Amino acid sequence: MQIQSVVLYSLEGRINEIPFDLGRVNIVSGPSGRGKSALLSVVDYCLGASRFEIPAGVISNSVSWFALKLDFGDERLFVARRSVAVGRKASNEFFVRPNPDHDTPEFGNLKTNARRDDIIERIGAILGVGATLLPRADGTTERQKLTFRSGLIYSFQKQNEIANPDLFFHRQSELAQTIRDTLPYYLGAISPSIIEKQAVLRIKRKRLREVERALERSVSIAANRDTELVTIVAESSRLGLISSSDIPAGSSAALIIERVSSALQTTFIASSQQTMGQDVDHLKQINTDLLNKKRQKSDLKKEIDALELFENDQNVVNGALNEQRRRLTALHLLADDHDARQCPVCENQLENATPAVADMKRSLDKLVLELAMVNLDKTDVREELSKRRAAVINLTSEMASIRREVQRLKDEDNSVKLLLEQQHEVARLSGMVDMFRRLISMDDDETRVALEIEKASLVAEIEELEADTSLSDVRAKTSTFLGGIGQQITRWAREQKLEYSNGFLSFDLRGPRLISETADETIPFSRFGSGRNWVWYHLLGHLALHEWFASNKRPVPHFLILDQPSQVYFPSSNGETGDNDWTEVRKIYEWLFDVVEKLNGQIQIIVTDHANFAKDSRFEDHLKHDWWEGGSLVPEEWLDEYP
Repeated sequence: MQIQSVVLYSLEGRINEIPFDLGRVNIVSGPSGRGKSALLSVVDYCLGASRFEIPAGVISNSVSWFALKLDFGDERLFVARRSVAVGRKASNEFFVRPNPDHDTPEFGNLKTNARRDDIIERIGAILGVGATLLPRADGTTERQKLTFRSGLIYSFQKQNEIANPDLFFHRQSELAQTIRDTLPYYLGAISPSIIEKQAVLRIKRKRLREVERALERSVSIAANRDTELVTIVAESSRLGLISSSDIPAGSSAALIIERVSSALQTTFIASSQQTMGQDVDHLKQINTDLLNKKRQKSDLKKEIDALELFENDQNVVNGALNEQRRRLTALHLLADDHDARQCPVCENQLENATPAVADMKRSLDKLVLELAMVNLDKTDVREELSKRRAAVINLTSEMASIRREVQRLKDEDNSVKLLLEQQHEVARLSGMVDMFRRLISMDDDETRVALEIEKASLVAEIEELEADTSLSDVRAKTSTFLGGIGQQITRWAREQKLEYSNGFLSFDLRGPRLISETADETIPFSRFGSGRNWVWYHLLGHLALHEWFASNKRPVPHFLILDQPSQVYFPSSNGETGDNDWTEVRKIYEWLFDVVEKLNGQIQIIVTDHANFAKDSRFEDHLKHDWWEGGSLVPEEWLDEYP
């Protein structure tokens, strides 16, 4: 996969397309603030980055869609991704379509038709990245479905990475473990045949475990069959189901089990279970009746208590009314026209007038009527009390009868328990018989022999597969391949007369990092010293990896974006040459041109830099975009489209 163009769409739909040559070094040169470094972030964003890291300000505010034209050799794609406001997460809106004619779609045709996962899946399928077995540092393996984005690690070198002594790869501080896990796959140390054989190996191991369990069961059955049969016969005899005369001498296990099974179905057991069930049901019923009658008796007693309390209250009222009636009876001695202010005994005048005789006589008549009503209520209460006391006596008698029946059943409890125990023993014996039948049905000499043969075959196949998929072989291949890449780095470093090239240069996957192994020590990349060395070895290491990827047709994007490789040489603002530092920058570009040309179009390099050698014909031939005299990632006329 290489990049044919980077395409930007303004808010109003204007298009700025930045084309690149395939299989060559493409230089984008210009002063700061023209958007050179943002090209790397735009490419990463269009290829499904999970974060929106395009610089805030002019670019993010004036672009509505970012897009790429991708070339896969036999296939071309146009991939666009919608921009988002500053502070927002990356958009999940993509537009993708085949692009065999290198067309640039109009703004109005950009309609969301894919999501991030769709893009990653589609590009990964074209590159041929799929499920693979990943060896771990602890010796275990994990089958993962990789995405092509794990290969993009080797396609980017940001400005703060290309001269960094502590980080060799893109986003290494976040993705160090991913590099350790996936680099053997991208190098080709994990071949598709290993992956396929690992899948077959898992199936074979699972089947071997099943066969071994079946053999263990078969051996256990054969060893314990006679013991189990003796136990079944003994239990049947103890329960009275069979006797020794029922089993002829020399009977087979199948005949014995058949006799026992027949005895288990006898009418005696069935009728015993039925009788036992009836007794249990009857006991439950009479206990329920007894409980109901207890409740009825309790309710009647409560009603009797209430009636007796009411009767006592009536007696009190009756006494009080009779007392008043006796006091008022003397009124009959007085005349009806008696003077209320004169004492009827001494005939003296009273200070206060007494009630009229007629009124007191009316009160007496009312008392007599109330007494009659109270006496009537007392009669009704006595009748209700009599009825309820009789009902209590009847309930007491019925409850006594029920208790006698319960006691009778309890006296028969031993026989019920015996029936229950017999039912349990019969059920247990029936289970033993069923289990014995299943076991002997699985145990025969032919089956055992077949299992033994299959086990031997599986063991041989597994040993062969383990030898073919050994993780030690993967590690050995990885070391060998990294050694070959290290030889190329060493050769290039010595050609450029770089420091630390007297040792053997290679990658230490544990870092991951570049190291120089000398006769005296192993020097890590962080100790190489000087910005010149750091830039050169970043370039040498990445180009050596890409040369390996391309030569071995590995599923890695075949482009490399380098941002500001000349930064450590402190170039002047106008890009003019003439000092030793610029001589070193020239050497970098000459070396890049030579390596890419030898790879014959298999890799594309895009360099964004301040460097601009106006009188160097070879540099100018690779200068794809010169923004020193004008031009930028976002055209100036777009700036009027946003506030």
